[in-house]
Amino acid sequence: MDDVLAEQVFSALAKVKPGSTNGITREDTLESLHLDSLDTITLLFELEDKLGISIPDEDARSVRTVGDIIERIRRLQGIAPQA
Repeated sequence: MDDVLAEQVFSALAKVKPGSTNGITREDTLESLHLDSLDTITLLFELEDKLGISIPDEDARSVRTVGDIIERIRRLQGIAPQA
């Protein structure tokens, strides 16, 4: 995968939930990766620290998939979505 942001999200996932990134796709739900609400908050905090951003609470509450996280961060950073 040549998408640097996606790689950073996958790396943060691996740190929060070791082993969760095997065969992961953008379509995978956080639930299917066995992330509970605390894991999800930890993941989002990790990404905020790593990327120097602040994810609004309404965005944090609405993420359901790995792709949701990637696209919300892209929007926050003002980056066009990947096709």
